[in-house]
Amino acid sequence: MKRTLILGGGAGGVVAANILKKLVGPTMLVTLVDRETNHHYASSYPRVMIGERQPDEITRRLKLLEDKRIEFRHCEVQELDLAGHRVITDKHVLEYDYLVISLGVEYNLETVPGFKEYALNIYDFRAVAKMKQILDEFSFGKIVLFISSLPYKCPPAPYEIMLLLDQYFRQRGIRHKVKLTIVTPEIFPEPLAGPKVSQKVKKMLLQRRIELITEAKVIALEKNTLLLDHNTRIPADLLLGIAPHWTPQAIRNTDLVDKNGFINVDPFTLETKYKGVYAIGDAAAIKLPVLGSYAPKCIRPCPGQSCGA
Repeated sequence: MKRTLILGGGAGGVVAANILKKLVGPTMLVTLVDRETNHHYASSYPRVMIGERQPDEITRRLKLLEDKRIEFRHCEVQELDLAGHRVITDKHVLEYDYLVISLGVEYNLETVPGFKEYALNIYDFRAVAKMKQILDEFSFGKIVLFISSLPYKCPPAPYEIMLLLDQYFRQRGIRHKVKLTIVTPEIFPEPLAGPKVSQKVKKMLLQRRIELITEAKVIALEKNTLLLDHNTRIPADLLLGIAPHWTPQAIRNTDLVDKNGFINVDPFTLETKYKGVYAIGDAAAIKLPVLGSYAPKCIRPCPGQSCGA
């Protein structure tokens, strides 16, 4: 029996495991590996922030995959032995015939001085779970959402979050007491979607009195202050951030990656330079031939797919 290892229990890994097992049935052993025991549906993070979803409503145990005869291994990937067709974890050495790398990215708050002390990382489940109480106690002041660097996954997310915050404070009747600001290194919102989409997003923000600061380079954070280049200081009562994205060390230690640490893949098959080894999701590098930048990284899986609850 052939064996496929899927590394990572995020949206990409879970969807890949479900679809693959459905297609191949009992003819292949499908194993998913993750260092966490739970899958958190990241597309619902913005709605958790404003209380439209509860944290437990977007959480499923990865062990439930075994109900679909998908093996789950709770362990952390430490090394990829691609020549030997092995994955070395903190608990096992796992052999494979096919490998799907879906380890996503890690958030390096330490690369932005003051991030960990003074901001909430809005892509982190634990931070998101705290947000509702923080927002409920927020009655006036300035909220600043900043993007630390490019690329970052799910490009619409910060704009979606700010529009939801606008809605949330309007429903509470205190929107006039709250100033909302987005700070981004992009030249305009959603640049890869084209100028028409960017203009529509800018118009939506303007209509809702959401300030937009573009082409901004984040230098550091202080208490209640975001520091940009050229000695620009942006005061804030609540700082929400998207931290710099890095691929895990186990990926960066291989010869799969480009100069930025993302995995080079065939844009049509997602296969890497190693036959039978694929990379999907946030860790994969798909370059756009015209712009020379990465295709948008996204956290949204195919409609209707779940981890098997």
